[in-house]
Amino acid sequence: MDFMKLLKSLEELLYEVMVMLVFYPKTLWLTFRYPQRMMDYADTELGDVQSEQYIDTLSPPLFLMMCLAISHAIEVATLGKSGEVILPSFLASTENLLAFRVLVFSVFPLMMALRLLYGLKIPLDRETLRAPFYAQCFVTAPLAMCFGISQSIRQFDVQNSHVFANILILLALIWYLRQQAQWFRSKLHVGPFRSWAIAIMIFFITAVLLLIAAGVLFLPMIT
Repeated sequence: MDFMKLLKSLEELLYEVMVMLVFYPKTLWLTFRYPQRMMDYADTELGDVQSEQYIDTLSPPLFLMMCLAISHAIEVATLGKSGEVILPSFLASTENLLAFRVLVFSVFPLMMALRLLYGLKIPLDRETLRAPFYAQCFVTAPLAMCFGISQSIRQFDVQNSHVFANILILLALIWYLRQQAQWFRSKLHVGPFRSWAIAIMIFFITAVLLLIAAGVLFLPMIT
């Protein structure tokens, strides 16, 4: 009986892996093509029973993790395990480094979601935060992947590689902030100038907080 349960578990695991190979590119394409629709889709899917949620796409947190995993795999394949970057000891393993990157880029959806709840004056709890956080994971995932790929491009021994990397991350950032501005404008019913100001401000605050946290982590290595 235990052997049959193990086979059944392996069967389900294999199916889920194969399903991700199909639905990841579909989710990526839909997010690039219809970002606002995908953010609304994240809200509506959470209203379904759990077994019927995201049956035709990847769930937003899983999509974010997949994008980071792919960009990380590209970095490892092209630059080696760590390249020339000196990392703290707890980030020495590939698994820990990938988990850390997922955590870092998850802060952006969290901060944007918190700002929306604040603007709507909705009480903060685990359930009210879930829908905007999931919606934000959809549009954060392509930004995270482009950022990782741009870091790999910088290390290529190719003329103007830094220029190509900067263009990629700039385009991804403009796309990301534009989606944030449209999202805040739709949800908070504010004008375009205010929605852009909110999006840029929250992104800047989040980036500063992450830089401070990075400074705390890397300071012992410098001293």
